[in-house]
Amino acid sequence: MTERLDLADPELLTFEADVVAARSLEGRPAVVLDRTAFYPEGGGQPADHGLLGGVPVLDVQEVDGEVLHVLGGAAPAGRVRGEVDAARRRDHVQQHHGQHLLSAAFEARAGARTVSFHLGVETCTIDLDRPPGALPPETLRMVEAAANDLVFRDLPVVARELSASELATLPLRKEPAKGSRVVVVGPLAPGEDFPRREAIVDASPCGGTHPRRTGTVGAIAILRAQKWASGTRVEFVCGGRVVAALAEANRRLAAASEAFRCAPAELPQVAAKAAEEGAARRKELEKLLGALAVVEAERLAVAAGPGPVVAVVTSPAPGAAAFVRGVAQALTARGKAGYLAAVEDGRAYLCFGRPKDAPGAHMGQRLQAAVAALGGKGGGAPDLAQGSGTTTADLQAVLARAAEGP
Repeated sequence: MTERLDLADPELLTFEADVVAARSLEGRPAVVLDRTAFYPEGGGQPADHGLLGGVPVLDVQEVDGEVLHVLGGAAPAGRVRGEVDAARRRDHVQQHHGQHLLSAAFEARAGARTVSFHLGVETCTIDLDRPPGALPPETLRMVEAAANDLVFRDLPVVARELSASELATLPLRKEPAKGSRVVVVGPLAPGEDFPRREAIVDASPCGGTHPRRTGTVGAIAILRAQKWASGTRVEFVCGGRVVAALAEANRRLAAASEAFRCAPAELPQVAAKAAEEGAARRKELEKLLGALAVVEAERLAVAAGPGPVVAVVTSPAPGAAAFVRGVAQALTARGKAGYLAAVEDGRAYLCFGRPKDAPGAHMGQRLQAAVAALGGKGGGAPDLAQGSGTTTADLQAVLARAAEGP
């Protein structure tokens, strides 16, 4: 069984070990060591990367009780030197322990328990058992401030295996699922190496890597919260990722400010005004397109004579789907059936319609057959149907066949 150096000392990044077995995992070479400082993926925390005997360590997994170091080259043998990627380890420690502090703050300040945790490449998430309505923005900011207070107080962190009697005395945030290793946060009295019960800020079973003090987390920032099943998913970042997120937010803010030609502080008001003006323009455009569709329908109806209208219409871009539907509806209002299409960006948009109360073909069925011939999908009611196809070849012929019926 491999001795887990990473659990005893999360700051240990280099070590010597003996290769005790060669394995493979999903077609890649892997080795088992007698001791390791590499953390294997688990508990929501990704695996460490680094070097082993100069060979890249691409993944670390615990399989059937063995810690497999998955390699990007030929497996070394004998005595080897392991080097854990320091930046990756630090990032994972910051995110994982930051999650502990954030979950503790959510439970203490909002009565929201953490159901699951995911440490992603750019951001992290926790899933809470309370709905978004119970966690308004002001509550999120309050919880964020409480979690950061734990960081800024630079409290001691103790992570170790505990006996059953010791576990029974702790105010655990959740029951142990595997093992008896617990991460405890709280001030230490002089001469003591474990916080007293009344001083414990958080106690949670965990097999991940954690710092010796909460200050290592640096900072915690809640980015957003959204509905997740019956609860809430909270996206957040910690430590160095907070700095990266702030830099990216500033870059986007600067780009938006440049586009609107305003100062960053003026952006909310300028953007709101632009959105209002855009909505007004869209409404006016819809009216104009509607009027144009009526004119086009009148022209087509006259040209078609007593029969149905079968035509590929020229549509303003963008908006072929909406325009061809508008023409079809205008035709049916005049008592005419229409088999229409328009082309936009190499795609065919079809709409078939007939007067609602008049007998006639099932337009939904006929349209389905037509768009299938064009490599697309669509359908609808007996009197009005719409769809699109990925090709415009023989479009007029496809419409003609649809008008003729089976």
